[in-house]
Amino acid sequence: MTVFEQVKSAIDMRTVAEGYGLEISRGGMALCPFHNERTPSAKIYPDALHCFGCGTHVDVIGFTQKMFGLDKPIDAVKKLNEDFGLNIEIGKAPAAKEVSEYQKRVQEKRAYEEWEKSAWRTLNDYLWLMREWREFAPASPDEIPDERFVYSLHHLDYAEYLCWEFINFNKAGRLSMKNIVNQIADFQKNMSADF
Repeated sequence: MTVFEQVKSAIDMRTVAEGYGLEISRGGMALCPFHNERTPSAKIYPDALHCFGCGTHVDVIGFTQKMFGLDKPIDAVKKLNEDFGLNIEIGKAPAAKEVSEYQKRVQEKRAYEEWEKSAWRTLNDYLWLMREWREFAPASPDEIPDERFVYSLHHLDYAEYLCWEFINFNKAGRLSMKNIVNQIADFQKNMSADF
């Protein structure tokens, strides 16, 4: 594991960007420090900054290098190590334990990202299903309402709320929704039998 990998696993983009003075909105947007602008066009992701205005895409090391006009990526690594107290020994190979911990963190990060994508698909599909089921509204007051329409009456607002929460929550908040996401996934698997 290189010092570059150690830095990237030790600190996230938001922490670095805020530490170096960027004001980041709740939605993760900020004024790009690499060109003049009045409206934020830089999106802060966990591992990178991407500017939709000037096209800059940098990780924590590239961000630091560009921000401070440093010649080499290793100079950015040294600055991050010092500024954020990362305690990375530059020039010394990591121990087997450190490599193992790094690999574990990478696996956990990938597992979370996969779950997050799957959870969002589940919630978004549920929301669209509730919207589609509104089409089963009775044509007249005398007609018996379809069960799907009745179900959507009771659950559309809830589906919208869940999607809104998922979008606005941080990682811990999203993980707290795991049981709800599982229940909705089970519902979607079993709904063909019920309806």
